[in-house]
Amino acid sequence: MTISFIIPVYNGQDTIIPCIESIRAQMKDNSDYEIIIVDDCSKDDTREVITSYAKSYPQVKLFCQPLNRRQGAARNRGLKESTGEYITYIDADDLVLDGFSEALQIALKTKADMVYGYMEIEKAEGMDIHQLSQTPKSIMSGKEFAEQYHAEGVFYYPPSYLYKRSFMEKINIPFIEERQHEDRDWLASVLVQAESVAVCPRVTYRYTMNPLSTCRALRYSTVFDHVASGIRHIDLGEKLKVDCPKLSATLYAFGVDEIHYSIRLRNLTKFPWSENKHLYDNQHLQPLLSCLISNACAAHIRCQLKCV
Repeated sequence: MTISFIIPVYNGQDTIIPCIESIRAQMKDNSDYEIIIVDDCSKDDTREVITSYAKSYPQVKLFCQPLNRRQGAARNRGLKESTGEYITYIDADDLVLDGFSEALQIALKTKADMVYGYMEIEKAEGMDIHQLSQTPKSIMSGKEFAEQYHAEGVFYYPPSYLYKRSFMEKINIPFIEERQHEDRDWLASVLVQAESVAVCPRVTYRYTMNPLSTCRALRYSTVFDHVASGIRHIDLGEKLKVDCPKLSATLYAFGVDEIHYSIRLRNLTKFPWSENKHLYDNQHLQPLLSCLISNACAAHIRCQLKCV
């Protein structure tokens, strides 16, 4: 099997078929692939839609989680069920674009641990192209790649990459489960372990604006997911200080910003923001932020959130 597309899905009855069709359009000249879909206990007709579609396309394989454990667990399950030489993670409301076939050819030719492709990001004001300011002329190690492009968001989106299966099995870094915002620190951890990273200078993926996406759900629990994610970024930044000082600083700053964002814009209470405007004052925010990222408090939050 050449490649496995791993798609976690939750309540994706309206988006999953366009996603699958975009994959099939790129693989029309190559039947040696599989689409591994892991349903995370959807409450709509997602399973029925996929089951019906899969009857005509044997490459589509559906696996159902016994309990809702969020995207990280679904991706972990997808990796276990897949068989491709390379794998890639796709979100159920996004699309695979024309550059993907070139990225796959680069992967198969170079046998790189990871292949990075450019991404279209759909925004309210229009489409933004997420790409490198300068394409590297040769294959780099993951640490070299991360250091050179640390400020260009190369650890933001797991779907930007193809991953060699043997590499993924060797490093054995699973996604955090039962939490949102589980992907950026995971990708940074994986990237610095890669011995070889190649780049496809074409757009391979479209990140779409889905107002119903779980990552945009304004639920109280996501506040703590943000805080946990911020702490993981800070911890990872500390671990990479010697080997990847530039990436380390970027991760640390990202972690602090994420915690600050969750406190300031989402609030740590169950009450409407209009009733807690006093928390907007940095006089109150800064001491709380300092407390959160102190070692003692961070250890306590890690224990409470089970984020390590």
